[in-house]
Amino acid sequence: MERGEKRMITLNEAEAVEIGYSAIEEKEENRVFQALDSLTGIAAGFFSENEDADAQRVILSIESIARAAAENEMELVTINSVLALGKLARTAAENGYESALSKAFIATGRLGRTAAAHSLETGSKVAATTLMEMWNFSPQQQTREKIITFSLLLKEIGISGARQGSEEIVLNAATSLGEIGKKVAAENFEFETISTLLLLEEIGKLAAEKYFDEALSSTALSIEEIGKLSLKKGLHEAALQSQWVLETLRIQAEEQLMTNSSIVAEMALDSLKGTGFKDSEEKVEKFQEIKDLQKKIQSTIIV
Repeated sequence: MERGEKRMITLNEAEAVEIGYSAIEEKEENRVFQALDSLTGIAAGFFSENEDADAQRVILSIESIARAAAENEMELVTINSVLALGKLARTAAENGYESALSKAFIATGRLGRTAAAHSLETGSKVAATTLMEMWNFSPQQQTREKIITFSLLLKEIGISGARQGSEEIVLNAATSLGEIGKKVAAENFEFETISTLLLLEEIGKLAAEKYFDEALSSTALSIEEIGKLSLKKGLHEAALQSQWVLETLRIQAEEQLMTNSSIVAEMALDSLKGTGFKDSEEKVEKFQEIKDLQKKIQSTIIV
C-alpha cells in the first residue's frame, strides 16, 4: 500500500489524467481519488510558482475527470472534486489570480449541474454550497458578468435537478440563487437583481410543473425578500419585477392545484402591492438587454 501511495504522489500531470479516466472506466474509486489528489497538488504547486495559466489547465482537467465520475454516479468522487476545486479557488483568490478563480467556480457549477442531471443530490448540494463560499471570498466588487455567471450556474443546477425529479436539488439551488438576489439588491445593483428574479422565475415555473410545492413556496419567499430589499433601496423596476414574477408563480400554482405554494405566493405578493410603479418601454428594453447578456454568458459556460 505504501509503495502504491508513493507512486500516486509522484505522478506527473499527464499520468494523473490518464489514470483518472481509466480508473473511472474500471469503477476503481480509490484510484480516481488518488489521481485527483495528485492533480490538486500539482495545481497548488503552480499557484505557488506564479504559473497561473498552468494552474488553469489543471483545474479544467480536474473538472473533466470529475464530471466523468459524476456521469458514472461516483458521488463520493464528485464531492471530493468539488471540495478540491473550492480549495483551489480560495488559493487563487488569495493570490489575486482572477482567471483561475473564474475557471474554478465555473468548473464547480458545471460539475454541480452534471451531478444534478444524474440525481446525485448530495454532490449537487455541495457544489451549490461551494459556489456560495466562492462568492463570499471573491473580490468585494463583483462585475456584472461574474454575478450573472454565478446566478446562471445555480439556476442550471436547479433546472437539471428538476428534470430528474429531485425537489431537494431544486430547493437548494433556488435558496442559493435567492441569497445572490438579496446580496445584489442590498448593494443597489438593479440590473443584476432583475436578472436573478428572471432566473428564479424559471426555477419556480419548473417547480410548479413538477408539483414541487416546498420548492415553489421557498422560491416565492426568496422573491418576496428580494422585492422588499428592492423597495428599501429604491430599485423600482426590480420591485415591480418581483410582483410580476410572484403573480406568474401564483397563477401557475393555482392551476396546478398547489394550495400551499399558491397561498405563500399570494401573501408574498400582498406584501409588495401598492407601490404605484408602472411598466415602461425603458423596462422592456432593459429586460431584453438582461436576457441577451444571460444568453451570451450561458453559451460560454454551459458545455
